Amino acid sequence: MLFFAFLLLFIFQPAYSLIDDDDNNNHQQCTKDSCASITSSTYYVLYDVNHGEGFNLRRDVYIRMANLIHTLREHKSTDSNWVLVLPPWGPLYHWFSHNLPRTQLEWSHFFDIKSLSRFIPVIEFEDFLQLFTSSSSSSSTSQITIPYVYTLQHFSEGWGEHFEEKLEIRKCNEEPMYEKRNDNYYYGWFFGYNDRVRARQFQCLSAQGFVTVLVDFLIQNITWLDDRNKKQFVKSIMFDRAETLLHVDYGGYNYWRARRSMRYAKQLVDLGNRFRADYLNSTDLIDRTVLIDDWTKMKRHHSQAMGGPYIGIHLRRRDYIKARPGYVPSLEHAARQVCHHLNRLNLSLTFIATDADENEIDTLLDDENEIDTLRQHAHQLCEISSNQIYTYRPNEKILEKILDGGKAIVDQWICAHARYFIGSYESTFSFRIQEDREILGFEQDSTFNRLCGDHEDFSFSLNMELLSFQFTTFDITISIVLLIIALIAVYWFQREPSSSKSDDIKQTIRNFRIDNVGVKGTGASQEGSFVDRMIHSNKKMVVFYGSQTGTAEDFAQRIAKQAKRYGISAAVCDPEECDMEELKRLIAIDKHLALFCLATYGEGDPTDNAQEFYEWLRGDERDLTDLHYAVFGLGNKTYEHYNAVGKLVDKRIAELGGVRVCELGLGDDDGNVEDDFMAWTTIFWQNVCHKYELVINTDGASMRQYKLVPGPFSVDSVFTGEIGRLKSYEKQKPPYDARNPYLAPVTKSRELFQKDCLRSCLHLELDISATNIKYEVGYHVAVFPSNDVTLVNRVGELLDVNLDEIIALVNVDEDAQKKFPFPCPCSYRTALTYYLDLTSMPNTQILKEIAQYATDENDKTLLTLMGSYSEDGKIKYKEWILDSCRSIVAILEDLSSLKPPLDHLCELLPRLHPRYYSISSSAKVHPTSIHITAVIVHFETPTKRVAKGVATNCFKELYMRHQAIGCAQHKEDDTCHLPNRLPIFIRKSSFRLPFRFQTPIIMIGPGTGLAPFRGFIQERHFFKTQGKPVGETILYYGCRNRAEDYLYEEELNYFIKENALELHVAFSRDQEEKIYVTHLLKDHGAKLWKLIKEDNASIYVCGDAKNMARDVHSILIDIAQTYGNMTLERATAFIKDLTQKDRYSQDVWS
Repeated sequence: MLFFAFLLLFIFQPAYSLIDDDDNNNHQQCTKDSCASITSSTYYVLYDVNHGEGFNLRRDVYIRMANLIHTLREHKSTDSNWVLVLPPWGPLYHWFSHNLPRTQLEWSHFFDIKSLSRFIPVIEFEDFLQLFTSSSSSSSTSQITIPYVYTLQHFSEGWGEHFEEKLEIRKCNEEPMYEKRNDNYYYGWFFGYNDRVRARQFQCLSAQGFVTVLVDFLIQNITWLDDRNKKQFVKSIMFDRAETLLHVDYGGYNYWRARRSMRYAKQLVDLGNRFRADYLNSTDLIDRTVLIDDWTKMKRHHSQAMGGPYIGIHLRRRDYIKARPGYVPSLEHAARQVCHHLNRLNLSLTFIATDADENEIDTLLDDENEIDTLRQHAHQLCEISSNQIYTYRPNEKILEKILDGGKAIVDQWICAHARYFIGSYESTFSFRIQEDREILGFEQDSTFNRLCGDHEDFSFSLNMELLSFQFTTFDITISIVLLIIALIAVYWFQREPSSSKSDDIKQTIRNFRIDNVGVKGTGASQEGSFVDRMIHSNKKMVVFYGSQTGTAEDFAQRIAKQAKRYGISAAVCDPEECDMEELKRLIAIDKHLALFCLATYGEGDPTDNAQEFYEWLRGDERDLTDLHYAVFGLGNKTYEHYNAVGKLVDKRIAELGGVRVCELGLGDDDGNVEDDFMAWTTIFWQNVCHKYELVINTDGASMRQYKLVPGPFSVDSVFTGEIGRLKSYEKQKPPYDARNPYLAPVTKSRELFQKDCLRSCLHLELDISATNIKYEVGYHVAVFPSNDVTLVNRVGELLDVNLDEIIALVNVDEDAQKKFPFPCPCSYRTALTYYLDLTSMPNTQILKEIAQYATDENDKTLLTLMGSYSEDGKIKYKEWILDSCRSIVAILEDLSSLKPPLDHLCELLPRLHPRYYSISSSAKVHPTSIHITAVIVHFETPTKRVAKGVATNCFKELYMRHQAIGCAQHKEDDTCHLPNRLPIFIRKSSFRLPFRFQTPIIMIGPGTGLAPFRGFIQERHFFKTQGKPVGETILYYGCRNRAEDYLYEEELNYFIKENALELHVAFSRDQEEKIYVTHLLKDHGAKLWKLIKEDNASIYVCGDAKNMARDVHSILIDIAQTYGNMTLERATAFIKDLTQKDRYSQDVWS
């Protein structure tokens, strides 16, 4: 039962089980030559598994042994070089090609040994033998002697009532496989090398617990192995039946490092990829499953992978028919399930990995009766008559080369890349596929599924919401999309009167349907390749953007617009929608140029839309010779990995043969990224003009990117605030994401600060009970805000425009990816309320563009000056815009002669982006609601205007409006129940609790930095009430005054009384000398060091990045120096290592 409990623990482990890492110890791959020089200080651990066990269980045991070696290498009592000897593959039950050689197969047949060695040093058994075989003897007959061989066995009396780790030399429970001969040495199986290997001692070792129970046992044996009088023995020890002991930290950090190191051999990957491309329309770049060769540098997240347009199925048959008859479906029932899922997922292709014999496979695929049944179900359930089911059947020549194990890996590789996977009940073959999908970055809900037995009902409602990638990518067939477009076109031709504008209107509607229904994929699935489109439209330059908040995209658009002044036609492309392997084709375009505007997001990560390109670029065998390029990166110096993405892309393209046209530009959002961008573009265009002999067009007239297409429009075609699909707010359909937010009812709202406090902080609760939205502690909820109605009306008054006029803005470049600046058609009021940012300070480009509309020369001169890149212009821009906090509304008010056409202003203003808030609740405690804790942004600017945070102002208006209409019944808790809704979606985060409940956690979060920790505390308390052994939960919290802004005081005190929380609070203004959280950390240095160093505590920081987070980081380094007796260099490296091991996490903002 305990074994199955561990299996279930893996299957239902939370999303944070797969942890990113960067191993600083580059281990050497041991071969005969490479290990010869280190044998004097090296100890070898050999192991074997029970004969007859399957291929996949043996792979699982490798992870256990690899973690044993890793633990030994990091053990504080030894600096010995421990190496794992890889056991040759022997005869396995599932390898049924009996005419093929199946014994003494090296691991390199199936796995990339170099990749394995990035986690621990490994050596093939054959190399191990050659390493220690006397050169004077024939290697085929010379023997080596292993000092110890132990057969692991369970304790005959069983586990007992409690979990306990123990070892004991005992009498063998079964007849041993090793016998003592007359020469007093032991001989046995030894992987079929019994004539070349012998043992000095053999015993049976009863073992119970985790594999690391062997650590002390091995350390104690080092002394004997080091005895110089025993030079005839290899410093080695062997454990047979290694599957007896359990994984250590199953699903944790080093488990996944070992698992990720198990990259498959290149020849097998190539076979699988070729099959995917030839039969399943699947490639890594299109499927978003690119893996770089060095797994230690990979950062993949759930929902990142899309997968190929097919379902992968593992159908276990042979032994399972008898062993698990209730869970193995008949072939007919399996066929029914295939059709059922194809129908629900809008797919038409299936790949099946099965151990069914040839007759059964033929029955499933080719038998006339069975295929008729399959087609009937396809017609009834899938409504697609062209279903195709594939299996991988290599010819004899290939099978002789890759063997049965290789075929199994190819099967798994193909299944792992499917958009949706269905496995077999309790099959390690399926588990391995599920792990591969975790590594590739698939959603768990697309992975952990199984075929139902004939007695089970499979017609459950598939959770389509959590399969968000199904509908944010190009999975709906082209024919369906074209049918929708055709119906819309017919509708408009019949409904609208003919006019000179009708063609533009119809084209607008047609284009927007394609652009906004969320049909998103790669260049392979959208209007041909981006290079072909460039050639067709005579474009020389392409600007790619990696953008999370819209700034990088705005810069890309501005560069493309600037290009027109130099006679260059430029395309602006989202790399997520392009086949970036076609970059090489750009060199065929005369005077070509590729420019990359790439933001660095989070902890040195690329933005979501640049992730696949980033990982593809880092892979081997890329060739970008003679590609002319330039890179501008956007980052923030307050973060450790400042502009990491831009720096890597610039360097990597040069390494691949690219020709740098301009030096790397770096924008710092902590300073003035606009200044940085303008300074770099000046240099960039100078270089471009010099290289391509261009002359600037001195005509200063504005060049519009979008043209106005006025109505009339049908009421049914007009957007009213929807982010993506038209009418999506009227009839909500999952999946809910950034393109299709859920309108969440705000059921509760209350003020968290005391009534005497001049500031405000609100607690909101959003109801998600009507959905299947899932979240974990540490995740963010994104809220799409709306602008204050008074600001919107003010724009209409200042420009004397009817805000209810319906308009559409259409890109003048018919080949542009982005057809509209925001959802169109819509009214000006809708655009200004839901789509455009009216509160931010406009950039210099906007000022430069609108200067032409000022009729007063002084106003025009001021705007022109600020829009220029002169020193005086920069000074004036800082003074008049930045320091004065002037929004576009304030500018229009202060410059009365400025009357830009509203459609042009709408083109220029940035999009209103969602605001992200750390979720302040636990789904274990509040499964149907999401809590937000937000300080209301409200202050007076130097021009005596009141500035409000666009999102928090929405929160405050909700709270105040419903306070006014009657919430007297809730005075006891200052809570108001609200009927209003907010558009939201969930964004996952790497800010997550440790996998093991026992791990202590240290949380540091002043102010609203407390928000995610409220969820952490709730969840840890929940598990404590469930009887789980929960480690120390410590919070360092800070606020100004206990009597004013102490958040959730009563709740925190409750957790203290429950022994679920240790709380330390710093009140900065309750005494004469200010006390901050950082002071408390210094005072508790000794305790914190013990928690971090000895108890392996995880550290979490949430709040201000610029000051607080930096100070905390410095204090942690000081603590390591003071209490760990480390130099500054070692202490810094130690803290950095905590980050890489996911033990030091930050959720910070600047």
